Amino acid sequence: MTFSGRVSLITGAGSSHGIGFATARVLAQAGSKIAITSTTERIHERARELAAEGADVFAFAADLREHEHTQQLVKEVFARYGRLDILVNNAGMTQVGSPTETTSRLLAELSEEEWEYGMAINLKTAFNITKAVLPFMLAAKYGRIVNVSSVTGPVVSNPRETVYSAAKAGMVGLTRSLALEVARKGITVNAVAPGWIETASSTEHEIIAGKNTPVGRPGHPDEVAAAIAFLAGESASYITGQLIIVDGGNSVQEYKGPPTSYY
Repeated sequence: MTFSGRVSLITGAGSSHGIGFATARVLAQAGSKIAITSTTERIHERARELAAEGADVFAFAADLREHEHTQQLVKEVFARYGRLDILVNNAGMTQVGSPTETTSRLLAELSEEEWEYGMAINLKTAFNITKAVLPFMLAAKYGRIVNVSSVTGPVVSNPRETVYSAAKAGMVGLTRSLALEVARKGITVNAVAPGWIETASSTEHEIIAGKNTPVGRPGHPDEVAAAIAFLAGESASYITGQLIIVDGGNSVQEYKGPPTSYY
């Protein structure tokens, strides 16, 4: 795949061991100019790392829950590059400095504020930035939008993850409906659904769960990034409205216990 001449915007790229940063690196290595964003100034550290590898990269700290922030971000990207071809909506799950317990609470104990917070960081962020980018893609009659959903919600779920599940399922609904709206405008819209992926924020029990997948290990961020890059490329031009699962086969196995009996 080559992305020479393309400009890509990747959200949620602040972690050096996350899916967003891995995606930015893959696209940059394939020739794309890169814009990256996260909620904190650490995004500039990621930009320096990419620049040291030869990337043409622009970083902007923004809270994508805020409509004005997303509008300003897109204006800054266009001021620098004059175009925007690829959008990867990866922001979500947690924000640095914000409470994370809202993704692990029983629904009966969940407050309205916690529900709204979880929906905002996992779904509203994607809506806001997509709405800001879409007019430019429509004008160019070209675009690739890839939403990072999850197997949690659209395919499977866990107790105490109602907010996260609902938001990630909502992202798939957004993907499919928007794909139909823009299919004849040169724009594709797809989603990837990671399973147990080992990142800097992975807990011990998540790593154990990853070891009990059919593949026998958690996934790596660059493995998800490879699927994203494929959907963002020219070779995926006839694929739209789809959900690609990247979970080591975990969602298709019935037996979820220790592997001794089956593997």
